[in-house]
Amino acid sequence: MTTIIVGSGIVGLSTAFYLAKSSTASSTSRRIILIDTSRQLFTCASGRAAGFLNRSWFDRPSATLAELSFLLHEELAEIYDGKTRWGYRRSRAWTVGMQRRAQTEEEYRAVTEERLRKQKANAIDTGTSSFSRHHSQMNEEEQVLAEDAQPPDWIFCDREKTFQIAGPGECAQVNPRQLCEFLLEQCIAMGVEVLHPYHLSSLTVDEDGMIVTAVLRDLHSQLDRTVANISNVVVTAGAWTGRVFGSLFPDAEFVPAISSLAGFSMTLESPLLPYTGPRPVQSGIPTPTSTESSISGFNTGCFDMPEQVSQPEQDSNQIRDALFVRSSGLAEWSPEIFSRSNGEIYIAGLNEQGFHPLGSMLPSPSFEDNGSLLDEIDLPSEGDESKSRHVSNFSTMKSVAQGLLGPNITVLRRSVCLRPVTPGGEPIIGEVPPEFVNGTKGVYICAGHGPWGISLSLGSGKVMAELLTDGKVRSADISRLTVL
Repeated sequence: MTTIIVGSGIVGLSTAFYLAKSSTASSTSRRIILIDTSRQLFTCASGRAAGFLNRSWFDRPSATLAELSFLLHEELAEIYDGKTRWGYRRSRAWTVGMQRRAQTEEEYRAVTEERLRKQKANAIDTGTSSFSRHHSQMNEEEQVLAEDAQPPDWIFCDREKTFQIAGPGECAQVNPRQLCEFLLEQCIAMGVEVLHPYHLSSLTVDEDGMIVTAVLRDLHSQLDRTVANISNVVVTAGAWTGRVFGSLFPDAEFVPAISSLAGFSMTLESPLLPYTGPRPVQSGIPTPTSTESSISGFNTGCFDMPEQVSQPEQDSNQIRDALFVRSSGLAEWSPEIFSRSNGEIYIAGLNEQGFHPLGSMLPSPSFEDNGSLLDEIDLPSEGDESKSRHVSNFSTMKSVAQGLLGPNITVLRRSVCLRPVTPGGEPIIGEVPPEFVNGTKGVYICAGHGPWGISLSLGSGKVMAELLTDGKVRSADISRLTVL
């Protein structure tokens, strides 16, 4: 009894994680194979997203799934020390009004010095930072209801037009790459076979539509292996889901309506928010090798310049902030800004529909330059004009970030993540009707989560595990998320 999961982003990992846990709990003998075409895991949306979690900002089709997933994120963090291991923190959310005009560098310096002076005074007075002092004296309900709730002092904004829109009971934040690495470790510990770079080449189906065998190709050696006794194939390939179906079922008319939405982002350091994470360094690019049931190779590959590996110092603050900035003359797009547990600031919100840097099934390469000059970014592109546009996007983002965070920010990383989006904005979760895929039974899809992939990931994995083991979902209502 074998389940093959195609795509090892956070949705695929969550599916493997909960499926392995349910198999262990029921003493069911189930082989789980998680495959990915990437030489380096987590170089796409799952490793580059903001990591913002919310329990209630969803339309009805995903409402119960979002609630379930939010509670699972909280539960997982409590059981496995997520605060330390992947930076789980409760969060407040704000709608932010931008300043009427950009301040001069002298004005920024004066305000920054005053805020730093107050931070230092509060730390001396209380033995802790003003941020943690403010929250340690208030319980969560008081924070939500507090009339004098003020936005964090590391943001420069129109404070009269900035309002808290959600409290820590409704939202939270994680470092998505660290969460993925944790899930991968847990999956391997429970016996999940992790193969990459591998591609599901073909399926053999009997006369009743049941999958008999699957051929997996090692993309490094180009050798094939055949796996028998297949019960299910689950496609969790994000923006590449349509390509997977087109490859497996070239004669079928069914192609999932999932496209890619490129999200440009920067990770920053601000003088007003102490940064305790590792400093990014460029390193040589190792030769890719296949990784089978081993985590030793998941942080190396031909696309990324890996960050220096070190355990970041964790802060004592229990609440972080998510800020959603209304567009204005300073920015025609709406910036989204998040503070993480190690003090880094993530800014995003500048998107490009349909951008797809490679025409193959391989995941996109890294767009991280680890803080180097913009003109040194090596962006794969369709041509000089395309490359220039992408560099311009980063330049625009940095300019807006300086208006919101001050001119003395330090850019730690620049990234692009490809998020899988559907026309209706809802994920697709469930079994694909056999008539859609040449009569093949046991083919499932769990993809198209758009900008909410991290938030909905654990819930999606949980309901997929229930569907695969029991044939029905108990934990959430996904009746409006099925393929039909």
